[in-house]
Amino acid sequence: KPGREDRPRRKNKTTVRIFLSYIAKRLYRDKYAQLRDKVLNEYHLLRQSHSPRLDTMTKLLISGEDHRFLHHIGFDIIAIMRAIKNRIIYNKIEGASTIEQQLVRVITNDYDKTMQRKIQEVLLATTLTFIVPKKAIPEIYLNVAYYGTRMNGLTEAMKKLEVCETDFLSLEKAAEIVSRIKYPEPLTPNLKRLSQIEKRKQHLISLFNKHKARKIIKVYG
Repeated sequence: KPGREDRPRRKNKTTVRIFLSYIAKRLYRDKYAQLRDKVLNEYHLLRQSHSPRLDTMTKLLISGEDHRFLHHIGFDIIAIMRAIKNRIIYNKIEGASTIEQQLVRVITNDYDKTMQRKIQEVLLATTLTFIVPKKAIPEIYLNVAYYGTRMNGLTEAMKKLEVCETDFLSLEKAAEIVSRIKYPEPLTPNLKRLSQIEKRKQHLISLFNKHKARKIIKVYG
């Protein structure tokens, strides 16, 4: 059976995750403590007031930022290898960060463009599923992400975009919010940034519809 064939692979992934998580906790003790406390606090807040509107935004986030989210241990080796190849062959810079890595970056507030920082980020990303359930990680990231000037976190973003808690959140509106993670809105929006946000919104919706129809390798679980 396919399920039985997958068991050794899942066991190997868990073993690697445990090992790397242990290394991360030893090497970056203070950063890990900061990460753990913040993630746990956000998780408890989510459990107290979970909003169904987060479900759509979570799927859009996974589609746009990390469509192999369910299948990696905190970092995506396929995306990393592709980014390295494109850098070497085409001199093209592209991101390979998972949602876990982005969450680590936001919480630790460490944006140094160094290999040492990137290694730290990758290792700390493997610890998150030992702190909270994996399915909660995208929601936590949505709640703490930077969406633009005076939009630190989802609550501020929705307030500035005039979305009330009781409002129905359409797919288009959800995509409009999530698109600002990639293209944060400046204090005074310009035509170029608004165009980037609109294109990103349409791209997210397209990916969402594509991934929702997948039958074999599912994106949303």
